[in-house]
Amino acid sequence: MKKIFIAIAAIGLFLGSCTSKDQYKLTGKVEGMTEGKVYLSKLQDNKLVKTDSTEMTATGFSFEGTVASPDLYYLELEGQRGAIQLFLENTAITVDANVENLREAKVTGSLNQDVLTNFGALQKGFQEKQQALYSEYQKAAEAKNQVAMDSIEAEFNKSEADKFTASKEFLKLNGNTAAAAFVAYRIASPLEVAEMEEVYAVLGENALKSSYAGLLKDKIEVLKKVSVGQPAPDFTLNTTEGKPLSLSSFKGKVVVIDFWASWCGPCRGENPNVVKMYTELHPKGVEILGVSLDDKKEKWLKAIEDDGLVWNHVSDLKGWESSAAKLYGISGIPATVIVDQNGVIVAKNLRGEELKAAIEKLVQ
Repeated sequence: MKKIFIAIAAIGLFLGSCTSKDQYKLTGKVEGMTEGKVYLSKLQDNKLVKTDSTEMTATGFSFEGTVASPDLYYLELEGQRGAIQLFLENTAITVDANVENLREAKVTGSLNQDVLTNFGALQKGFQEKQQALYSEYQKAAEAKNQVAMDSIEAEFNKSEADKFTASKEFLKLNGNTAAAAFVAYRIASPLEVAEMEEVYAVLGENALKSSYAGLLKDKIEVLKKVSVGQPAPDFTLNTTEGKPLSLSSFKGKVVVIDFWASWCGPCRGENPNVVKMYTELHPKGVEILGVSLDDKKEKWLKAIEDDGLVWNHVSDLKGWESSAAKLYGISGIPATVIVDQNGVIVAKNLRGEELKAAIEKLVQ
């Protein structure tokens, strides 16, 4: 199945606000916890960094302070796994949670949190429907029922179109908030550049001030540079032997840049198809440059050996912080970039028979 999308129903949010321009007061109770540290954390470089702390008491916890603009924060509880996600802004905000299920915490008082909560509620309903379809697809695949598989895939593809339309409508109704910018960044990440620009265009003045709008704009600019028809940006990473290898060293040949990782199930599932394609087309001048998003060398090397991946491999072992992945705007794997003999990007994100057919046209 090529894509699984969660459709988002459009809805208008008529929300009030009692915002104070001076500071926030964040208070809450967590059922099942009467003592211990409560941390207010922020995501930085994909890691939660603690910015403030307080003590939990029998009556709850409280934070006070000021934020320059509404932003996403997390409440972490001492000795507990997981965190409570919330939009912090200068107003009175209340948290009501249970220590056994922090994901279901109720956060009230923040306009941006209301937008985020409603968005999540809408997603949840469609996610359940999509999961049911996914289960049906798996059963059809096990039974090798191609007719059923094609039908289910068509339904998912329709959901993709519905999702994009509904997402834009949602943002039009709520597009002047920082939370809308966060939603836009999240839903636009897997889209093509033109669709990303459509999402960005519906954001209002307040949303555009958010760091998430800036991240989305930056990503659009990165993807424009690596869109079909553009010269493939060169990069150099170390091979499994620790020797530098550049993309430009393959000039004159068709190259498939294959972004993957040992921990990526879909990547490992696709590898047999890639091996088959390489075996057939490598003698015709086709190369594969595997770029791993691993951070453990031993796991990377074991996956290469276990899957029989006999082509060139490179990595800086920085996971999602891979310099090559950032250069190419990779937000999900497996991801492929096909580069022709002149070093120009001719196709992206093809798999299976589609990948093979596109490469065959280049080496005829």
